[in-house]
Amino acid sequence: MRERGNPQLTDRSVSARIPAMNRPAPRTRPSRAATRAPAPGARRIETAARRLFANRGYAGTSMAEIAAAAGVSKATVFHHYRSKRALYESLVGDAMAGFREQIVPLLDTGGDLQGSLRDFAAAHVDRLTRMQGTMRLIAREMLSGTPASGELLSGSGMSQNFSLLVEALRRGQARGTVRADVDPGLAVFLLLCANWFLFQTGPLTRRNPDLAVTASTDTYAAELARLLYHGLAPQAGSHPQDAP
Repeated sequence: MRERGNPQLTDRSVSARIPAMNRPAPRTRPSRAATRAPAPGARRIETAARRLFANRGYAGTSMAEIAAAAGVSKATVFHHYRSKRALYESLVGDAMAGFREQIVPLLDTGGDLQGSLRDFAAAHVDRLTRMQGTMRLIAREMLSGTPASGELLSGSGMSQNFSLLVEALRRGQARGTVRADVDPGLAVFLLLCANWFLFQTGPLTRRNPDLAVTASTDTYAAELARLLYHGLAPQAGSHPQDAP
């Protein structure tokens, strides 16, 4: 799928940017993007749909408008996607699967926790920035707060991805590499929210002299990892069984 700012970027090309030593083989079903490339007509449809969904929202976009923006007939759109919901779910589902395959494994609590947090934050911000079309589509639906949006996103794999990250921290608690008395869900929430907020407000945030650390993604990721690490690292004398 093409994205604004780097039209050649796909989940596969993002994966190539992550060092192989940091990318364990995924245990989940590969996304469609990893198994087969969409036909040229489908790519045009997806590009047009991504832009329209991001600008107008799911409810405010029709299949006829997607067809017109893609330069194809409405029948062609329905040839590739049986419904508007199927098209939307394909776009969001591929994004969630790509995150699960390429970003989730970077949060590895079995070794260098601070380095793992740094690599995860840097890769996540890079992905958000380079895949702006899909990410703004997802952000719009999250912020709308409507029951329809909640239903659309609930089956996209977002909750599964969050749970996988929480489980990574819980494994660290069991090993003793993560403090036993912290809430792993809140820690993941803070990590993801910091990255998303920087993505959403980057141009403004980077002009704030009190947030000069965000001028460089690498510097931001290292400082965020340092702050989180000193909150997550086990204290002297703590034991894994102390988990709440």
